[in-house]
Amino acid sequence: MGGKMHRRVASGRTAARAILAAGLSAAALVCEVRPSAAQTTFDVPMAQGGTRSAAEVNRPVQDALKRTGVTPSALAVVFYSGRGGNQDVYLLPPGEREPLNLTRHPARDLCPASSPDGTRIAFLSDRGGNLDIYSMATDGSDVRQLTSSPDTEMHPEYSPDGSRIVFVRDFQQKTEIWIMKADGSGQRRLTSGGWRDERPFVSPDGSPILFMSNRDGNYEIYTMAVDGSRQARLTSTPQLEVFPAWSPDGTKIVYSQKYRVGSALEGGIRVMNADRRNDHAVTGTETRDENGLWSPDGRRIIFQSVRDGNFEVYQVDADGRNPVRLTHDPAWDGWASFVGPARRD
Repeated sequence: MGGKMHRRVASGRTAARAILAAGLSAAALVCEVRPSAAQTTFDVPMAQGGTRSAAEVNRPVQDALKRTGVTPSALAVVFYSGRGGNQDVYLLPPGEREPLNLTRHPARDLCPASSPDGTRIAFLSDRGGNLDIYSMATDGSDVRQLTSSPDTEMHPEYSPDGSRIVFVRDFQQKTEIWIMKADGSGQRRLTSGGWRDERPFVSPDGSPILFMSNRDGNYEIYTMAVDGSRQARLTSTPQLEVFPAWSPDGTKIVYSQKYRVGSALEGGIRVMNADRRNDHAVTGTETRDENGLWSPDGRRIIFQSVRDGNFEVYQVDADGRNPVRLTHDPAWDGWASFVGPARRD
């Protein structure tokens, strides 16, 4: 479908479904579906009435980025936050303390993922009444709807060449991993079963895909080929192994290991070689550090943590040294990643 059809979205719409739960799978059934409402662009409803284009609303973001003297891909950080009383996607330019609101929409905008070249951001939004996948330019303009499903989508992530997006489709009692082209077309199911397969991440060479699953009764890390075949389990511990991600060179995996402490979960960020050797802690386990992702050069890991009382975004050197807090707000800040390769205009 074309990218020129405009659609007005009523403010205040929410689709309250949980983003994470518990469940599991085994077969690699691949099913072709027809994309729906792909690349639909959106106007933004204004509090005083009427609508404005996303480009107009985000002009302050574009101006602020120009003032920094760097492009958003000069290792800016994208994340989502509940600051301001609404969940929106934010961009933190390098060296800045205050992030820029990219979405500025009354809907919930969540779980951003940068394209490898730093030009686009995929994210979740319920601006159409249900959590679907959208993409936008890194300055918040050119918003396009990529999926339109009665089910909830989660965890979008670009392939290393930017041509595809892997994601999760939530059927409440189970979740499945799917893949599609970056424009929303060619959607295919990669996993199927009565459990929860989540957080897919494609390796730098395009295969295999890392993911987490509770198919064996406990969340562990698995891999599969990009067509859904050759599914294999990597970890096997009493703890929960979640949020796996490949290093940029494909030789290491960062993940979160969680322990149950009463009704709460605690744990830290760990790194292991792709062959599962040299598994070691990068952060401590006395708090809750999770959702780690590498910087494009592999020297740093960004993650979310409650170590200072509420979820904020942090970064640490890949060897665990020099932790730095990047966000500072009483609201929830998390699901962060670096934006594209490091470069200057």
